[in-house]
Amino acid sequence: MALNEAQGPSKSQSSFQPADSLNDVDSRVHQLRIQASALPFRHPDRAAVAHDIANCYFIRYKATRQKEDLDQAIVGYGEALLRGFDDPHRNIFTFKNLTRNLHTRSIKFGAMEDLDHIISYYRHLCSLPLDVANIRRIDIILLLAMALRSRFEVDGRLEDIEDSISLLRQVITTVPPGTNDYRLITSNLAISWERKYERTNKSEHLTEAIIHYRAALTSCPLGHPFRLLYLKGLAHLLNLRFDESRDMNDIEDAATLYQELLDIMDKDPDRMSVLMDLANAYHSCFEQTDDPEDLEKAISRYREVLLLCPPDHEDKGRFLGSLAASLAERFEKFGRIDCLKEAISLFRNSLCLLPRGHPYRIASLTGLGEAMSSLSSRTHRMEDLEESINLLREVLALTPPGDPMRPLALHNLSVSLRIRYTWTYDLDDIDKAIEYSHEATKLLKSGHPGHVLHNGLAAFLSIRFHRRGAVKDITDAIKHHRTSISLIPEGHPSLSISLSNLACDFCRLFLRTGDREHLEEFIGLFRSAVEYPFSVVRDRLKAAMTWTDTARHTQHPSALSAYREALSLLQRFIDLGPTVETQHENISSLESEDHRSLPMNAASYAIESGAYQEAVEMLEQGRALLWSSMRSLRTPLEHLRGADKVLADELTEICQALEAVITTTDIGDVVQTPAGTDHNVLAIGSKDSFSRNIVEKRRLSEKLEAVVLRVQALPGFENFWRPVPFRHLRMAAAAGPVVIINLSEYRSDILIVRSSHPVVHIPTPTNFFDRVTKLTRQLSETRKNYRLESKQYDRVLRQTLEELYELVGKPVVNKLTELGIPEQSRIWLCPTSSLTSLPIHAAGPIPSHTKVKRYLCDIYVCSYTPSLSAMIASRSHTLSASASGPPSLLIVGQPDESLPGVDSETLSIVSLVGSGSVTSVADKASTPEEVIAGLPTHPWVHFACHGVLKPGRPFESSFLLQHNTYLSLLRIAKVHLPMAELAFLAACHTAELTEGDTPDEVLHLTAAMQFSGFRSVIGTMWAMADEDGQELSEYFYRKMFSADAQVASYEESARALRHAIRKLRAEKRVSLERWVNFVHYGA
Repeated sequence: MALNEAQGPSKSQSSFQPADSLNDVDSRVHQLRIQASALPFRHPDRAAVAHDIANCYFIRYKATRQKEDLDQAIVGYGEALLRGFDDPHRNIFTFKNLTRNLHTRSIKFGAMEDLDHIISYYRHLCSLPLDVANIRRIDIILLLAMALRSRFEVDGRLEDIEDSISLLRQVITTVPPGTNDYRLITSNLAISWERKYERTNKSEHLTEAIIHYRAALTSCPLGHPFRLLYLKGLAHLLNLRFDESRDMNDIEDAATLYQELLDIMDKDPDRMSVLMDLANAYHSCFEQTDDPEDLEKAISRYREVLLLCPPDHEDKGRFLGSLAASLAERFEKFGRIDCLKEAISLFRNSLCLLPRGHPYRIASLTGLGEAMSSLSSRTHRMEDLEESINLLREVLALTPPGDPMRPLALHNLSVSLRIRYTWTYDLDDIDKAIEYSHEATKLLKSGHPGHVLHNGLAAFLSIRFHRRGAVKDITDAIKHHRTSISLIPEGHPSLSISLSNLACDFCRLFLRTGDREHLEEFIGLFRSAVEYPFSVVRDRLKAAMTWTDTARHTQHPSALSAYREALSLLQRFIDLGPTVETQHENISSLESEDHRSLPMNAASYAIESGAYQEAVEMLEQGRALLWSSMRSLRTPLEHLRGADKVLADELTEICQALEAVITTTDIGDVVQTPAGTDHNVLAIGSKDSFSRNIVEKRRLSEKLEAVVLRVQALPGFENFWRPVPFRHLRMAAAAGPVVIINLSEYRSDILIVRSSHPVVHIPTPTNFFDRVTKLTRQLSETRKNYRLESKQYDRVLRQTLEELYELVGKPVVNKLTELGIPEQSRIWLCPTSSLTSLPIHAAGPIPSHTKVKRYLCDIYVCSYTPSLSAMIASRSHTLSASASGPPSLLIVGQPDESLPGVDSETLSIVSLVGSGSVTSVADKASTPEEVIAGLPTHPWVHFACHGVLKPGRPFESSFLLQHNTYLSLLRIAKVHLPMAELAFLAACHTAELTEGDTPDEVLHLTAAMQFSGFRSVIGTMWAMADEDGQELSEYFYRKMFSADAQVASYEESARALRHAIRKLRAEKRVSLERWVNFVHYGA
């Protein structure tokens, strides 16, 4: 029912017919006024003429929306009513028209002084026999309820809104659900309850409003013009209730409603506002659940808002700040530094648009301060941290005592001061942080995240106890941690942090008092923190790591369980990234060396406990995680296909789709931009595949998990897709022993794995870790500072090899001899941690009775393997491609001025292998596309080009090809070559890790070639001399195709490489560095 529907007609001869134009209306008014002046003052028709004049002005008002026309209509109805009609129903109808026009004037033009009369008139109308005038009583009651609500909104008389609700409640019982009347009454009930809630702030009033908005929406069909209003109203109220209750159902329902609004508001000018509400709803969901998909939806919607936002829009600064905050959270979750840099840029531009005194300036200042603090943790630049502290001091100055934001401002500044303390160890910062935090907790009011503030204060007190030893500090810390835990809502993701922090406090107290009750208390708390399912994986992993450390130092028997939990969570933490590049960033973002050394430390504890097989399993579970994760997607399914072909095909399809997602290249969104940048352009340029990858990876991962569960339900497949047990891992040693050298600060050990014998343990000196660490540092620094074949590097390399013999070579040779492993047998080396960058294969010289120097690789034929699983994969199929003749060989050559020997190298190989078996991709044809296209049809490949490393970006390690194009590690890893056999990488750095990378991930080109399918790969540990490529390859291929080799087999490549290196040493007298450089990986 509209408030101003058409007015009832009069019955006089001058009854007005609707005019075609305002001129007609004005002409009719003029005629009626002449007619009125001609009638005697008390003539009975004067009331009808006045009513017609009022109708004319009302029609004019509907066209002009001018108050003057509405005023004239009211005057006319008033005169008609004063003169009166003989027919009672006409008096009632005129009275209704007068009242409703007064009501319209009060709403449209703020004439609130009319409200008292309006309400009195409506009440009087309710007492009249409305049916005789064909007026529905329900309409008048509804209008009275609306008028009462309007007066409540003006002067706040609670009895008015209660009367409004009471009237609507009475009348709603008289109408059937689903009708138009029901919709109007329920929507007005919703609005009245909403107004009452705004006054009382009682949750039950908000719930009533939501109930009635839902009822109105249910009664409002799709396409109805009022549906838009109901959707907006209900979504807004659900948002309000979520802010109070944190009930996820409310915010999820609100998001659904906002999405429906967007679907029907394609070109509506209010679309931008609804998009912002939807983005905020998704962000609220993320804050509650830590679901990355919600965060990505929020970021996407914030970007859409910026696309629609005019450059001079008053809220643009707020919109920029909201997007910046979400990008900063994406950095915290995924470690993407490009997101943090974009967030900082957006915060800076936001502040340019938010002048001092603007209500949203504090939020952007806070966000920028926190982002600069996060940046300092990556850059380790004190100036970044100082900027953070200064920004947060400014926020504190803008939130004086009494400001509701002051507690959080105090807390945020305290956190930055604590970070500065970790750099300077200046206790003044901790004292100040404690002072601020005490003030913050005292100022806490309902609605503030109190658990965060109490947790922060407790952490600062713990630090001070550690430095000063005052027992009061640690007891106060425990008290505040307990308070924090009591304030955390059920299911909130932050509980693990608080439980872990409380556990640490009890650990400190135990170390001070020796009370075993404190020991059991903190172990129990750690276990609860790790097992709490609603906390984010990163926080649970931190708790597990602290548990392993404290349990080990206190000699608690739960240490092994803690390591198992930590290794499991480490894999889950890595898997959070949608791509392997992001997963690598997750590994790099781990805060301490303890995190990165977790598998080695776990293995060392297992060895200490005598559990050698479990030590091997732990190393396999926690090392080379990225390769292992991708390799699992290529799990052979022949056995499963025999049991259930449909299930195997479904699993294959999912794995292929998932591999396509995780090997997508991450492209940074946007780098920093100067203030004043057009952020419409910024938002467009920022759209990348990251959000899509997160959503798609999650969808595919859920499908994969469901299918794997179905496979595990099949008889004989119970252990499918589970961590590989030792009984399978030992098959890596089917062709010879695998020597694992575990490097841990706790203890270092050597394990020898054989296929059908127990694991053999070789102890190492107590200073093994320190000596290896020193060797690694010295060799790396010397290589950086001195050129190839310099005397300085030669001297350091010789010292390194000599010490490696003492530390590794000698005990291994002695043990292998003791085990009856004859000299010249093949062995595989599997080093861990920093040992992966040391040339263990060349450890020596080994003392002998001859003058000829012998090294480990002279005693045994040495190969490397990144992991036991990689070794097993290299032998997973028996190939016969080469059995009928020479293998098909692809030569990838890229000669230039710095590599003049490439052409000669190519010709030499062709002459040895035979031109009919060789395809050469050189010069213009040597592009990444041509090389990738040629690999599936050539089981052997030989690269003769430049190898390139990019510090900190291992997936961009590459072969330099034609026109400065690059065949990258990631591009190689995408290729699946089940028939590949041998890859000879005669290029620099192909078995070298990028600077600063995590060594146990073994991310280099040689490992990538092995992963793609090549059973044997020859690579280089550092830069190589151009002439070595030609000479070594000639010796190598001559040996591979010698008369005594009936069939050229990749399985002979390790021996052929050793033969070629010996020839290089004996005939060319090359320096130590040049022959040590070449290594063999795989079968």
